Amino acid sequence: MSICKKVLGLAATLLVATSINSAKAAEEEAVLFKIHDITPVKSAEGEVVGCDFVTTFYNRSSYTVRNASMGLAWKDEAINGVIEKEKKEDEAKNRRGTSRGRSATERVTDPDVEVMIEIPTIKPATQIAVKSRANTDRCFLMIDNVKHSVKSCNLETPKGGKANVSNRGRGAEAGCNRIFQYVSAEDPQYYLEFKAVSVDAENAEREEANRKNKSQVDDMYRKAVSAIDTANSVVSGIK
Repeated sequence: MSICKKVLGLAATLLVATSINSAKAAEEEAVLFKIHDITPVKSAEGEVVGCDFVTTFYNRSSYTVRNASMGLAWKDEAINGVIEKEKKEDEAKNRRGTSRGRSATERVTDPDVEVMIEIPTIKPATQIAVKSRANTDRCFLMIDNVKHSVKSCNLETPKGGKANVSNRGRGAEAGCNRIFQYVSAEDPQYYLEFKAVSVDAENAEREEANRKNKSQVDDMYRKAVSAIDTANSVVSGIK
């Protein structure tokens, strides 16, 4: 084999290895999230008026994610089909061949189910659960096929620096949407990557952390007051 072929072969091997490592790194630098525990909420008359659900996030990236808000949307293909049919019929009746605005179904029913959620700070290698409610009676739509859009977020590097993502605007949406990855029930990661931790347990853990932080602050305050009192006593003794 000629030297040229050997060099080209080595270069190709390095290129493939680099591509694999880059793909693996990109896969690891992600905040996975899944939607589960979808529960219909009924009125006193027994009608479904909402859907409670839980969104669990697992930060598999090296970033700390702060100030994030995410829009979730589920498309109702059946209702959208009815709306499209009504608009075509309206166009056929209208002499100008154009629709006269929203259809009859569209005026009384939102074609899609949409929810906006606020995401607490997520540190690397940690998991949080957020409980939310969708004001709809179509809970079945929320089982899968969700589209997400991160409206804002702040990504901090391990050393406390900022990633190339701003808090607002298209830069934030693009960067944050790339790092957040939806995991459906058909994906093995749905069952393997997430811990089996309830929302109540997550809240209890968060409250316990807040209690410990408050206790530490109170202890520091007591020590500071004690030090001031000691200094005052020393000064009084000198006088």
